[in-house]
Amino acid sequence: MELYVRTFLQFLLFTLFSEGGSAQVFNLSLSIEEGLPPKTIVGDIRAGLPTKTQSSGFFISESRDSDVFRDFEIDGDTGIISTAVVLDRERTNKYEFAAATLTGEVIKVIIEVKDVNDHSPVFPIKTIQLNVSELSPPGTRFELEGAQDQDEGDYGIQGYRITDGDMRKRFKVEIRNSGGAMFSLDLILQARLDREITDLYNFTIEAFDGGRPPKTGQLQVHITVLDENDNQPVFNQTEYHAVVLESAPLMTPVCQVFATDPDLGSNGWVTYKISRRQSDPNEFFVIDSSTGIISVNKMLDYENQSSFELIVTAWDSGIQPESTSTFVSIKVLDVNDNHPNISILFLNEAGAPEVSEGAKPGDYVARIAVSDPDLGDVKRMDVHLQGGDGVFSLKSTDDFLYVLCVDGPLDREIKDLYELTVTAIDFGSPPLSSEATFQVQVTDVNDNPPVFDQDIYEESIPEDVREGTALFRVKATDRDLGGNSQIIYSIMQSEQEQLLNIDATSGLITTAAGLDHERETELRFLVVATDGGSPSLSSTATVTIHVVDVNDNKPVFKQQFYNVTIKEHTAVGTCILQ
Repeated sequence: MELYVRTFLQFLLFTLFSEGGSAQVFNLSLSIEEGLPPKTIVGDIRAGLPTKTQSSGFFISESRDSDVFRDFEIDGDTGIISTAVVLDRERTNKYEFAAATLTGEVIKVIIEVKDVNDHSPVFPIKTIQLNVSELSPPGTRFELEGAQDQDEGDYGIQGYRITDGDMRKRFKVEIRNSGGAMFSLDLILQARLDREITDLYNFTIEAFDGGRPPKTGQLQVHITVLDENDNQPVFNQTEYHAVVLESAPLMTPVCQVFATDPDLGSNGWVTYKISRRQSDPNEFFVIDSSTGIISVNKMLDYENQSSFELIVTAWDSGIQPESTSTFVSIKVLDVNDNHPNISILFLNEAGAPEVSEGAKPGDYVARIAVSDPDLGDVKRMDVHLQGGDGVFSLKSTDDFLYVLCVDGPLDREIKDLYELTVTAIDFGSPPLSSEATFQVQVTDVNDNPPVFDQDIYEESIPEDVREGTALFRVKATDRDLGGNSQIIYSIMQSEQEQLLNIDATSGLITTAAGLDHERETELRFLVVATDGGSPSLSSTATVTIHVVDVNDNKPVFKQQFYNVTIKEHTAVGTCILQ
């Protein structure tokens, strides 16, 4: 029967609309909000008929399995339309069907499902992860896929917002038309990021519709701030101060510098170098590039250099590395590693280690200076003299200046060389000492006269020796040296000077003329020995020469003719002539 009625109605409608039949057609527009419970009355078909028109029932154009009968209940007798299910505008927003009366009137019924705010905006994804460089400038845009809302019009998406108020200082959202009815969402950076302050931002972008109250959808945004090499290494101290003993062995750690770089990875990996152009060009110290430990690289000497000023640079390992520098002051501590120094200056024109035997007690022989680079705060040394048999002494004229003085009589002829030792001892721990041993030569003065090996020389010489004959030699010695001991011989002025000569150098006495026993039987004179000193000294010896007679004369009468008168009767034996 139902099939028959539907077929009849379809035929009727076809006849009316297609062949220009005379049946009247009326329009009825109804609306109902989606989401109302089943059995909600939508309207009455009879409202589409003219007033006072009687109808005894209606034939519906739709089949029982159509959307109309699925979602609505239509009373064919009364024309009342009610919902059979909860309507969903997003599934079906309009229903159309025709209802015919038995008298031939046709009502075209349109039921519009009105939208209600029954859908929230929905983002395609719930969470998005963004990586943003900390060097990204303000205004940088990041395109996001917008939310979708099945509602339309005022109940559709009206806008987006960041729910966290603090985040709105750094980020904002804008809607961008992607063409047609499609809209995209831009996340815009409003302020520069700094990973070293905040490396992660978490906030919510909320899409809201026009409902009252509005429905919302959320997108969780996680922004990881990517590191850039925008920070220099920073030392934990503006300056470093260290001390080290000058005796420290090689590779002894002195101090450690430390710098940090808040950047990540290689951008924050710090290495250290000593600036050789600006400090420590001789590389007394080295630095471990990784740990920053500064160690001794060469033997130190406080006396040569007591302090060092290093400039240490910390570099990060970025593609374009950043650097910073610091000062490292290293003080070298003195240790007693130096023996005292002894310097001797002899106070004579030649600067030779000598003293005149004529020097008097108190006379200066040498100036002795002592020094020690390790004195520290003590500022004194123990200095004393050894040797010299008591004829020399050491006197202090200053803290580290002494004079070697004559302290007793000198006699070169007794002792001409003295060996002295000056010892200097510091007050270190343990104490160190030095010795300077030297010899002082006693120089000669003319304080000794020549001395003959005999006080009296006596010789017998025949009178017939020829002129120039060497008779004998006198000899004198002088204990002095050099010119002071050079002896010149002479005969003290006397009558014998004409008869004898003496060699001034050798002391050889020779005849200067013939001798005559008959004239002088004995020659007696003084020989003088004079040294070459200034003033000179001299001595004498007595020389006696006996002239020995030889038969060198014939008898000679005193007169050639003797005339004697003799008295007669002169007694025999009377000498009458001699």
